[in-house]
Amino acid sequence: MEQLREHLRRHNQTVLGLTLLTSGAALALWTGLYFVVWWLFLLGGSAVRPADFHPGAGALVRGFATTAVLLCLCAWISRRLRPNAAPRDHKGIGEHLMDVILAVPRVTLAIFGTGAAAARLSDRELEHAWRLLQRMEEADKPLPMQTLPVDIPDSTMRNKIVLALQLSGLIDVRATSSGPVLAFQNAEARRLAQEKVRLRF
Repeated sequence: MEQLREHLRRHNQTVLGLTLLTSGAALALWTGLYFVVWWLFLLGGSAVRPADFHPGAGALVRGFATTAVLLCLCAWISRRLRPNAAPRDHKGIGEHLMDVILAVPRVTLAIFGTGAAAARLSDRELEHAWRLLQRMEEADKPLPMQTLPVDIPDSTMRNKIVLALQLSGLIDVRATSSGPVLAFQNAEARRLAQEKVRLRF
């Protein structure tokens, strides 16, 4: 079970690193965008009132923050309405324009999506997850999902464990003619489920 705990720990460290990287990218993009808006504000104000223009940052900051929140809300609504993120072959001019406008808000929303990929299991859940992996290894074939309630009766815990194992790259849920099954993602994931036996001489 310790190898599973270590695997989840490494996975969560990777997720944390990506979340921090995404947060830094979003902060840099918003800062750059603010300076562009500030420069345009100064340029426009100086052009309209060259003699008595006195720029005030307060109103600009409030307006920028409000606009940023509204754009993030639009990006969230857009993602909810069109959850399929696969690129399409043809897009209209309006769609390309929206992609440009919502680029920074989408990077901002990606912070939460990346952070949600962490796999956090309690000791009891970790024990159930380890037994599930061992059962899959012993079966040597995809495991029907309808058999899981026998080992993990609590549906909330069962779903959490399956999701954590999926997010950490250990198992896949595959559709078959007889219903969904659990399978190892690759040979490395299968090796992790195998008991390590130490021989003593």
